[in-house]
Amino acid sequence: MKTNLFKSIAIAAILVGSTACGSAPASFVGSLTDALDDSAWESSAWISAPDAQVVTGTIYDGTRSADGASWFVATVKNGGKVASAKWMTTGLGVYELYLNGQVVGEEILKPGFTHYEKTKRSFTYDVTDAINSASGAENVLAVQVTPGWWADKIITPAGHEGMIGKKVAFRGVLELTYADGSKELFGTDTENWKAGIAGPVKHAAIFDGEDYDARELPGYACTDRLGVPEINNEFNGEILPTCGAEIYLRKDIALKPVKAYVWKDVEGATEDAYGKVVISREYAAGEPMTIAPGETLVVDFGQNAAAVPSFVFNAKEGTVLTCLPSELLNDGNGAKSRGMDGPEGSCHRLNLRIPQTGMILNYTFAESKKPVAFTPTCTFFGYRLVSITATDEVTIDSIESIPVTSISKGIETGTITTGNELVNRLISNTVWGQRSNYLSVTTDCPQRNERLGWTADTQVFTETGSFFANTSSFFHKWMRDMRDTQTELGGFPGVAPLAQYGAEPTSMMRLGWADAGIIVPWTIWKQFGDTGIVDENWESMDLFMNHINDNKYDHIALSAENGNYQWADWLSYEPLESCSGSAFGHDKKGKWGPLPEAIEYWNYLSASYWVIDAGMMRDMAAATGRDAARYQAMVDNAKAYIRERFFNANGEFKTAILNTMQTPALFALKNNIFEGEAKEAMIARLRENFAQHGNCLQTGFLGTSILMGTLTDNGMVDIAYELLFQRKNPSWLYSVDNGATTIWERWNSYMIENGMGPRGMNSFNHYAYGCVCEWIWETAAGISSDPAAPGFKHIIMKPVPDKRLGTMDAEYKSAAGVIKSSWKYEGDKWIWNFTIPEGATATVTLPGETESKDYEAGSYTVEM
Repeated sequence: MKTNLFKSIAIAAILVGSTACGSAPASFVGSLTDALDDSAWESSAWISAPDAQVVTGTIYDGTRSADGASWFVATVKNGGKVASAKWMTTGLGVYELYLNGQVVGEEILKPGFTHYEKTKRSFTYDVTDAINSASGAENVLAVQVTPGWWADKIITPAGHEGMIGKKVAFRGVLELTYADGSKELFGTDTENWKAGIAGPVKHAAIFDGEDYDARELPGYACTDRLGVPEINNEFNGEILPTCGAEIYLRKDIALKPVKAYVWKDVEGATEDAYGKVVISREYAAGEPMTIAPGETLVVDFGQNAAAVPSFVFNAKEGTVLTCLPSELLNDGNGAKSRGMDGPEGSCHRLNLRIPQTGMILNYTFAESKKPVAFTPTCTFFGYRLVSITATDEVTIDSIESIPVTSISKGIETGTITTGNELVNRLISNTVWGQRSNYLSVTTDCPQRNERLGWTADTQVFTETGSFFANTSSFFHKWMRDMRDTQTELGGFPGVAPLAQYGAEPTSMMRLGWADAGIIVPWTIWKQFGDTGIVDENWESMDLFMNHINDNKYDHIALSAENGNYQWADWLSYEPLESCSGSAFGHDKKGKWGPLPEAIEYWNYLSASYWVIDAGMMRDMAAATGRDAARYQAMVDNAKAYIRERFFNANGEFKTAILNTMQTPALFALKNNIFEGEAKEAMIARLRENFAQHGNCLQTGFLGTSILMGTLTDNGMVDIAYELLFQRKNPSWLYSVDNGATTIWERWNSYMIENGMGPRGMNSFNHYAYGCVCEWIWETAAGISSDPAAPGFKHIIMKPVPDKRLGTMDAEYKSAAGVIKSSWKYEGDKWIWNFTIPEGATATVTLPGETESKDYEAGSYTVEM
């Protein structure tokens, strides 16, 4: 291998019309390929720009990241004719690569969200076809890095002194293989690279948004502004090749405006209401739009999504356009009592929590006789609408909303459609929620100053998401984030990877959240036959299981880790709910804390997860040649403990209030705690509970995740269907009736009759409650995997139809092949067509029957 040789020169503007981060190219060069050998990193160093700003002072929720984008530029001279070229790269922050002025790679927001101390992902590109390969030829390498994922509030807790990541940095190695077979490595260093603050991106961060000044040249075209880099020693963790959860712009599903209008004046304002906007003009689909100073253009894309707006527009040089994303419009004459923050017809932004300092896009126009294209790529937003203003007249030829997601088109696997349009909307809302929140990590929401990898949201939805996309690689990556954030004792966090909050030392071992460390690998193994995820995580999972087994997952025993708090059945409508505060009160001494019955409830739920986790470990142990008997014994012990600790002999809870709730009964039934009369009595009480609540669910994040399947498995599929079609609050279709295009955080995030839910925590693009689609796939369509033969090698097909659905058409590209289930009614006749892929078998149970029949691969029709 030859030595590291650079030719360092001052670089003039090298490509007319070339792009910089923030202006997405029509095309890119280079394709993602396998990483170079780890030893190649020895030829490189982390480098930063000496003139990069560093945020100082105490951090608060609205603290913005440092201004400026760091650029790193070098020129490489070929030591011979090049046969192949690979560029292995990583960064502290969000980085974008350029080769001879062309963007390298279609992946955006690299390197993604990981544990800031322990792991960074590398992206290696084959750039052979993009370089000048002649002997002695020169190629210009350039990189732009902005604070996201590093010198950003997303990883820095409020109260911290400065951002955790101080300066962004870049590290990379270019490997040239010459025609004679020899290789040469060119790594980042302080001798051959230049670095400095430059380029059109004046500010960019995950929460803040992006400020872009098109009058500025990209860093590789103004190297006179760059100087000698400095070594960055902030990161001492491991660099691993990207293995899933890469992020893409989904231009194939770009959203066009469904409505657009301009307003300037307001009418009907009062002391208690902001009034209503006066629309001065509306624009038809595809029609160019203009905006003048003092006016506001509102564009509705009709679909909430994690996305970025993409413009083709023009204005005088120096004109500044400001674009503010929003999830919904103010209404009701802007009544403050409805939680509105502006006049009816304007965009609502209070639920973003930092609307004045974050989620803002500014674009400054350069001189241009023709319209220019612009798409921000250093950040992302969560929105359905945008509100646009400008300092001078702007003409917008076109605007689109381009989804940003780790669910690339190539990994989408399942489609399911019914004859009920409301249910179809619910399914669509779930799909868009997954696209929006599977974004490097399983974010809870894409719009406000949070976007964290909450672990309960993750575990309750993992199986649902596995039907709509092949998420195996995604979760290999995310489980590394979990292992990175696990404690030495074995405790899993509320958020992974470690971030601004949710994974503090006192946010570990929260029931239903920590258990994602077991539930996610088990689900991915079951759905995809992926034993690799079991092997990768076995030591970590075993450590966690030993931890909960040693203390029976007891809340008090673990209080040093859980902070004497549990999220529990978050946002339920039941007693002892944590978010509302009903689980807490003053004791006899006046001290505020969890109520005794709340602690019993938490201990019961955690013991229920102990059973679930142990059963999953038993399954995974058996599948990978480990000791399954140990975990079966743990299941038995945990069940015995539950019966003795929490129940009377007749199957009633010792803590009386638990007998009035849905979630405790659901967990008992799911875990088969009782048989016989005690079980039947519990089912009867649960039926009565639903009747008392007008056939409405009362469950939160945890209870809802097991609700539909548990009802079905225990002879209450009639109630499950009533819940599916229910339109009162709380229900899935209530949000649909109230205009939802994604799954909401709360059952009542918005109410036509009352307005906004609590703005302090109110997202219109969460995905956890979309877990109902797991039941639609497995029960309504009848497609389930069998843990005894994971990866759908053996399929459990047990469809339960309902005339209110009308028809069912489900197609799933499983790990074993394409599975289909399609049914309809002709009068009272039910006709079902299903397909089992080659190499798979299925056990089929027809509606209303208890006996099953085994089928080989093929397509079949059943009429009943």
